[in-house]
Amino acid sequence: MQATLIDPCINGTKNVLNSCLKANSVKRVVLTSSCSAIRYRYDVQQLCPLNESHWSDPEYCKSHNLWYAFAKTLAEKEAWRLAEEHGMDLVVVNPSFVIGPLLTPKPTSTQHLLLAIIKGESGEYPNCTLGFVHIDDVVAAHILAMEHPKASGRIICSSTVAHWSEIIAMLRIKYPSYPFETKCNNAQKGDSNPHNMDTRKISNLGFPAFKTLEQMLDDSIKSFRDRGFL
Repeated sequence: MQATLIDPCINGTKNVLNSCLKANSVKRVVLTSSCSAIRYRYDVQQLCPLNESHWSDPEYCKSHNLWYAFAKTLAEKEAWRLAEEHGMDLVVVNPSFVIGPLLTPKPTSTQHLLLAIIKGESGEYPNCTLGFVHIDDVVAAHILAMEHPKASGRIICSSTVAHWSEIIAMLRIKYPSYPFETKCNNAQKGDSNPHNMDTRKISNLGFPAFKTLEQMLDDSIKSFRDRGFL
C-alpha cells in the first residue's frame, strides 16, 4: 500500500508543485484534493457541518484501513507546506465522490463502483456515507478556483451526502429493471459516519447551486447506457 498508493500520491503532488516553482510563469496552482482529506475523524459528528478548516485524522484513517484518505490527507498537507515555504498562491479544491457522464472511454474508479452496484456484480455494497458531486460542478469549481481573484485556501466541492443504501433505494424506484446490490458490507468500519459539508465558501464566491443527486445519477446511467455498459 505504501509503494502503490501512499508514496505515489505524496511524491506526485510534490513533483508537480516543485515543477510549478521552477516555472516563473505560473501565477496560481489549483490542486485537486478530496473531501476524504476532511471527513475522517473520531469527532466528525460533533463538528458537523464540516468545513475547510477540518482535516482527516491520519491515525483514524490507519485504524480503519482508509488508505486513500490517508494518502490524500498527507499529500495535501505536503502541498500546503511547500506553498507556505515558497510563497506559492495555492488553491485546493476538495471534491466528494464524483459521478456523472463518462469523460473517458471506460468508467473511472468511482464510476465503476456505481456501475458495479447497479449491475449487482460485487455481491455487496459499501457501508459508506459520503458526499456526491456532479463532474460538471467539479470542472466549474476548478475554473472558479483558477480565475476568481478572491479564491484562496481550500474549497469544498460537494452536493448531497448519502449512504449507499439510500442511493440504491432511490435508483430502484426509477430503474427497477437493474439487479442492484442488496447486501451491505457490514464488516467495513469507519466509513459510515453521518455527516454534512458546509459549502458556503464556494457559494460566497458566486458558485451556483450544485446539481442534485438525482441529476448526477440520471446522467451517470444515461452515459453508461450510451456507452454500452448497461
